[in-house]
Amino acid sequence: MITRTLRTRRPTTPTSAAATVLIALALAWASTPVSAASGCDSIASIPITWNIDYSLDIQEVFNNRCSNCHVDHGGSPSGDLDLDPEFSYDNLVNGPSNEQPGRYLVVPGQPLDSVLFEKINCEVPNFGLRMPRGRTALPLAEQALIFDWIMLGAPRLQTDFILANGFESRP
Repeated sequence: MITRTLRTRRPTTPTSAAATVLIALALAWASTPVSAASGCDSIASIPITWNIDYSLDIQEVFNNRCSNCHVDHGGSPSGDLDLDPEFSYDNLVNGPSNEQPGRYLVVPGQPLDSVLFEKINCEVPNFGLRMPRGRTALPLAEQALIFDWIMLGAPRLQTDFILANGFESRP
């Protein structure tokens, strides 16, 4: 869960104190994942990866773990999600979920609100089955890599983060 600390310079008037409380409540509500997923893996022990290149790091996971179902070789990919290198980034980032209207596959900066992370991280996702379907779950290191990529804003090109502020704690 995302934790945020609100600081005000002058909480001396009842109006500003009430506004602070309302903002804090709104942020807490907005940061709560919408899913009721369960059996999610903890990736807290995996070191954070800062410099991630989508095509070399993230796409490689899809190529090795997802390409047997989520490709379009003259047919229709499973879940209408094509993870071929040419299309995967655009299909994922801010891409609407076909299974869960109103949710997105990857919400940059918000891995716990991203359907993709939920589907690879939780034994019982909010909707559908854990991916890869019918096979062994992704290793924790690969789950953590996808979490980190989303948390870093889901960049297409390699990041160059030395220090980052506000990194969401891992589940």
